[in-house]
Amino acid sequence: MLVQIATVVAPVFIIVALGYSWARWHQPFDSETLTNLVIKLATPCLIFSTLTSLNIELEAVGKMAMIAVYSLGLSAIAGFVFLKFSGMSVQTYLASIMHANSGNIGLPLVFMAFGDEGLALGVSYFVVNSISQYTIGFGIAAGSINLVNILKQPLYYAVVLSVLTLWLEIPVPEGIAKTTELLGNMVIPALLMVLGHSLSQLKITDMRTSMLLAGFRLVIGVSLGFLLVFAFDLEGTQAGVVFLMLCMPVAVFNFVFAKHFGRSPEKVAGVVVFSTVLVFTLLPGFVWISLWLARL
Repeated sequence: MLVQIATVVAPVFIIVALGYSWARWHQPFDSETLTNLVIKLATPCLIFSTLTSLNIELEAVGKMAMIAVYSLGLSAIAGFVFLKFSGMSVQTYLASIMHANSGNIGLPLVFMAFGDEGLALGVSYFVVNSISQYTIGFGIAAGSINLVNILKQPLYYAVVLSVLTLWLEIPVPEGIAKTTELLGNMVIPALLMVLGHSLSQLKITDMRTSMLLAGFRLVIGVSLGFLLVFAFDLEGTQAGVVFLMLCMPVAVFNFVFAKHFGRSPEKVAGVVVFSTVLVFTLLPGFVWISLWLARL
């Protein structure tokens, strides 16, 4: 078991460390361009390639999407109540509590732990989380939610096309399958490198608040992980993937939105950093629990 956990965790640590070190060595790194390339091109290709190339039922895809919706809704309620009672800004911190880093860290982990099946299920969860982040999360920071933003997300069209292909049992031409597979393969290492580089650029202020919110996000994630696994009576890979996805730290894009709209970006950066460090410290344990849940 220890060897299996190390096999899952080590590549994630190493590639994130490479991204961090690359920034510290002052080497050229266009994080914005790479992120746009991954989100707008490579990730839609990964979604299409993963969902259409594996023997995965639409029911499983829908179930993971529904669990993602529940997790977002419940974490939003818990976060709103917590922030109101603690006197903290809802517009500054709520999106961070809601949206975990299911892309940069979540997808690599579920792939390392559960292979192609884990990646397919993780993608289903990640899509819902990402669409919510770019619409609801963006709207919270902006002060108003514009649902038209959904129609601007390539992820949305990749999901629709994938579902239609599976539902209608349309054969994917080999050329398209290979192209989307190759482009999709860049997602995991690129996201980890971007995460490491981004962490090196964030500056922390108000450490007490950052640590408090990072801890709260982790407690909510772990609690919802167990709750949803048993509430939906999940078994096997589904159980392990859901638990891992919910244990992920605060997503870096929450800082990007906070910076864009002037929602105390330095404070949000602190939450992102402390949340990531906290999860990375406990990651071997989370992987062990996910593997244990998958075997129940």
